Amino acid sequence: MTTRTLTAAATRPLTSRSLTVLALATLSLGALIAPQRALAAPADMTGTWVNSNVTTSGITRVNVTRSAGGQMTVQVFGRCHPNDCDWGSAPLITYGTTVSDGNHFTATAVYAKVFATTTLVMNFTKGRLDVQALTQFTDGSGRQNYASRDAFARYR
Repeated sequence: MTTRTLTAAATRPLTSRSLTVLALATLSLGALIAPQRALAAPADMTGTWVNSNVTTSGITRVNVTRSAGGQMTVQVFGRCHPNDCDWGSAPLITYGTTVSDGNHFTATAVYAKVFATTTLVMNFTKGRLDVQALTQFTDGSGRQNYASRDAFARYR
């Protein structure tokens, strides 16, 4: 019965109201999928941040930069031996607390590596950066996805 209902609905002509609803739904979905880069972000996000846990086996340092055009970038370093591994740079997407809030203190960045994808969720507060790293393994190794959370202090 569901199949007939869906088939019948699919063959009905679209009204202007249903076209409007369809257009709005498509635009909303596009806004969710398309990468959004907010240009507004406080200057105090930028700088070098070091992990408060000096014995961490994860992220050791985060560098946040802002171009003259306002675009934010993050460069992450992870624990390796004898020197920390440079994950490279990724675009930093910032978020406010409301749609009209231009003072952004939350940001995300995605690192797609050969073996895993790590999404960083960062929250900035006075003198502190909290980073949650969500790692999903994509190499078929059977390793479990995992989440970690660390606090960072501004370096000098």
